[in-house]
This record gives sequence, C-alpha cells and structure tokens, in this order.
Amino acid sequence: MHTLPPLNWAHLGALLLAAGWAALVLQLHWGSMPLLLGGLLLVLAWFAFWEWRWPYREDWRAQPADRRRDALFAIALLGADALADLLIRGLVMHLNAHGAGPAAALPLWLAVPFAALLGEFGDYWLHRLKHRGGWLWRVHFVHHRPSALNVTNNFTTHPLDLLLRKTVHVLPLWLLGFDPLAIALAGLFSQTQSFATHANSRGTLGWLNYLIGSAELHRWHHSVNVDEALNFGTALPLWDQLFGTYRRHGAPARVGVIAPQAPAEQDTLGLLLHPLRRAVPGPSVQPQA
Repeated sequence: MHTLPPLNWAHLGALLLAAGWAALVLQLHWGSMPLLLGGLLLVLAWFAFWEWRWPYREDWRAQPADRRRDALFAIALLGADALADLLIRGLVMHLNAHGAGPAAALPLWLAVPFAALLGEFGDYWLHRLKHRGGWLWRVHFVHHRPSALNVTNNFTTHPLDLLLRKTVHVLPLWLLGFDPLAIALAGLFSQTQSFATHANSRGTLGWLNYLIGSAELHRWHHSVNVDEALNFGTALPLWDQLFGTYRRHGAPARVGVIAPQAPAEQDTLGLLLHPLRRAVPGPSVQPQA
C-alpha cells in the first residue's frame, strides 16, 4: 500500500496568511508599504517556526554565522529596494507613462494575476541571462553561495541583483498602466513565494507544482550540478514550462556552488565585493565564479 507524501502545510499556510493580511490591509486602507513590510514579517516568522519545528533537512538549519550574514544582507536589500522604487517611479513620471497603458482598464481581480505573470516573465529571462556567466553571474552568484536552503538565506542576495530584478519585474507593469494596488498585491504574492520556495519546510504541493513555484522546484535551481539547475521562475513555473526549463520530480543531492576561490559562505563583505573582482577561470560546464 502506497502512502501519499505529506502536504507542505507551511507553504499553503503562508499563502493563506498573506491573503488574510492583504484583506485586512485593504479593509483598513493602510497602503502598499504596510502591505508588503507587514506581509514580509508575518511570512518570515511563520516559516521560521515551521523550520524550527518540522525542518525538511536538519543540516539546513541556519547557524548563528548564517543568521548574521542574512541580517546584514537584509539591511542592504532594504536600501536597494528603496532605491529601486525611487528609480522606477522617477522614470515612469519622466515618461509620463503611468495610467495610459492597456492594463489601466483591467479590474483588480484580473489585474493582479496578470501583473504576477508579466512580472515573472521579465524576471525569468533575466534569471536565465544571469546563469550564462560573466558579470551578471558574479552578481547572482552571491545568492547561490549558501550550501543550504532556508527562509533567511533568501536574503543572501546582492543589492545589485535585487535592483536589476525589481526593475525588470516592476517597471513594465507601471509602463503598461497597471493600478498601483494591483502591482502591490502581485508583489505580496511574489514576495511570499520567494520565501516559501527557499524555506527548509517538509512536504509537497503535489499537482500545485504545475501552477505555483515551490521549495521542491526551487531546490533543483540551487543544485551544484548546472545541468540540474533549471526552474528559473520563482513565484510561477509557467514560463519554465513554456520554454523547456521545468523540472519537478526528485531532489538534488547538493545545493550551492563549487567555487574554492570565491568568498566563503559567511563572508558578507567578500560576497558584497564579489561582483567587482575579476572572474576566476573555471570549468566550462558551469558559470565562472
């Protein structure tokens, strides 16, 4: 008799938690900043509890040195996120483009999923480009440096990486005329998915893996074997499915990158400076560190 694997209740619960938070914020008219910041803190605390109580892998638990690195990167990312918002809004105002695009007439219930899909489209292709090597890979390498996946090392991302990613993800939505609330709600979904796909949480999403990103799918992306490192979409797998980079079943034996000459996992300053260093020659089968 075959037993079904347990569901990833941590992931499903996080989506429900984010939806409930969004409903409360809309009811109280609090705006996009409380929506996103409050949603981040709630989801982070939620996954931290599940990782403590029911981890997917014991050896992926964050150590004190990992927490310090992740906290420092989180602070740097807050600054990068604010800068990205200023640049995007400034460019949109300069072009006098917002509100004039075809998406302006969409009702909110339709605008939110469309914004999530279109935002992920640009992010998908940028992500693939990063993995081709060169300077973009050295920027993105920072995110792949940890040899474990958990909710806090989702923060281990170079500020330049976030700046590029948010610009590609959000700027087209503003230029197409999406309502700011629709952009914020789609952003809450993408943000929740980003933490869920990195969480060290047990279980499967089953057939939902064909509809939304999951930890099961994203672990493949972090495989040390570049032939396995597919699933470039994070929040949604649609573009991977359409462009032949979708991988579902099983799990990688090891995550991270093999780069002996690169900064150590906990070397925050070294990782921040990594994009400025010259590329170290490496095997042609994997991007250079």
